[in-house]
Amino acid sequence: MLGMATKVVSDYGKVLSLVEPGVYGLPESLLPHTRESIRFAILTLLRELGADHPEVKEGLRQGYVYLAQFVGDDDAEMVSRGQASVSAGSVDDESTEPAMRIINRIKLDMERAVEEMRDFP
Repeated sequence: MLGMATKVVSDYGKVLSLVEPGVYGLPESLLPHTRESIRFAILTLLRELGADHPEVKEGLRQGYVYLAQFVGDDDAEMVSRGQASVSAGSVDDESTEPAMRIINRIKLDMERAVEEMRDFP
């Protein structure tokens, strides 16, 4: 199980290395495994690593939190359209309002993940 968890996290890490930091609403289809599989793999590795690997554990925690950035492809498209509308200076409520709701949900999910990681040994 540890070998599989390592592979899943490694595959996820490769995806993270390709995405632009700070982007909200990445399409879930970019993920090499399901969100749940990645979550489980990260938690498995965190449980198995001893206290002598603080940097690795911190990286796993950050990856766990960043997983909230990945949303369904339709939601990712909505966020992209909303951000493009704002960037172009033409605030289109039809695309910006739903995009903001999705972004707010992502932020809330990230806060929850931070809390989970804070409580995780």
